[in-house]
Amino acid sequence: MYPEPYFDKEVLDKEHEEIRKNGFEPDTILITQTDLTVYGLNIAIGWPFPAPLKEPYEKFFHELSILGPDTYLYPYANTHITVMTLVNFKEHQYPGEEVKEIKELVPEIFKLVSRELHEFKPFKIDMGPPVILKRAAIIPILNPTGEVLRFREKIRPLLENTLSLKVESPKGVHSTILRFLKCPPDVNGFIAKFESIAANTRMGEVAINELLLTSETKPYMRDGEILHHFRLGDL
Repeated sequence: MYPEPYFDKEVLDKEHEEIRKNGFEPDTILITQTDLTVYGLNIAIGWPFPAPLKEPYEKFFHELSILGPDTYLYPYANTHITVMTLVNFKEHQYPGEEVKEIKELVPEIFKLVSRELHEFKPFKIDMGPPVILKRAAIIPILNPTGEVLRFREKIRPLLENTLSLKVESPKGVHSTILRFLKCPPDVNGFIAKFESIAANTRMGEVAINELLLTSETKPYMRDGEILHHFRLGDL
């Protein structure tokens, strides 16, 4: 039953109760600072999603466009799955000299991560049906063989202890695909329309053979560059 096993139905029902009571939460950055310059560093899976997901995602994107102007939908080019945030862009808005200091960390990040990747082989992720939450819509993702969690557990303390980075990891594995510009006037109608589309949407399984070290120069990976491809060993 939607959205299980990708997302706990009881948790989602409670979230929707709160939404019906208090509404959705618009994203203050997107509605007030659309041209905000930032600087952040992330380790991500795909930017954008791996090529086999392009067609099903763009079909879903087109279907979601009927929901109106109250949302920001991630175009395919900006889709990504955050494994870890190494430098949070929200703490470096209109950055100055600190960009140089952050960039100087990149070679050390590369060394620390690369030397620990020998035990990580290509793996599969399973992209579930999207769910709508208070602040955003996400695609919940299963990683049955647990590589993402193991990577976080292994790499996070290395980066924190060696480079004094304040590393952040999302809860579980997911990809954000929608944020709110304002609260839709008909909350119940919005949830119903979203779920009528989402319940019949599933991107499917895809193989992951690399992780990416990325910079982020516009919020939510709307701009930046891939600084390094961390290739995983052969199957």
